[in-house]
Amino acid sequence: MKAAGNPDLGPVVRLFLSINPPPEVIAQLVTEQSTLRRRLFDRFGDELAIRWTKPSQFHITLIFLGNLFLHQTDRIRDEIKKIAASQTFPPMELCGLGCFPRIRSPRVLWIGVKQNSQLEKLQTALMERLTPHLALNDRDLFSPHITLAKIKAKRAPRDFAEFITELSRSQSNPIASWTAKSVSLMQSVNGSDGVEYSSIAEFSGE
Repeated sequence: MKAAGNPDLGPVVRLFLSINPPPEVIAQLVTEQSTLRRRLFDRFGDELAIRWTKPSQFHITLIFLGNLFLHQTDRIRDEIKKIAASQTFPPMELCGLGCFPRIRSPRVLWIGVKQNSQLEKLQTALMERLTPHLALNDRDLFSPHITLAKIKAKRAPRDFAEFITELSRSQSNPIASWTAKSVSLMQSVNGSDGVEYSSIAEFSGE
């Protein structure tokens, strides 16, 4: 089960599973991010307070695992390895822009990942395998996306939603596409510049 924190049981780590884009896709995302940054500034100027995601932090969350005791991770790694070895890794296609929690009250600006049967099968297999050990539920299963920026303003500019919607509609082709090769076990750590993510294990198919 997920850890609430107990000094007698050792350190606690905050973990999730992701698919991380390869270097050439990161380069394409940097270009897209730069273009979007320029367009937003040209339209809204300093009215839109926004913090852009570092390229090293681009990832696609599959499942949020939560806070775990470090000693729990050995079992989790074994289970993930079994799933990775039994799955056909999915094609990934980046397309469309959106916001969480809603486009009219945005906190996260993202680029979408087109769902496909292999991606859904991988997520489902991981959920089914890990739920008995971690008490996961549907809230831990993520709609695949890559965060491009965090919006810091309490209220977005008046026509922000319409602007993002129009930009998304204008994308006639996917931003990038590739075939995933592995699943990453990621750790989330609070730092002086915000939350930082790092891969602590990689699991590829066999």
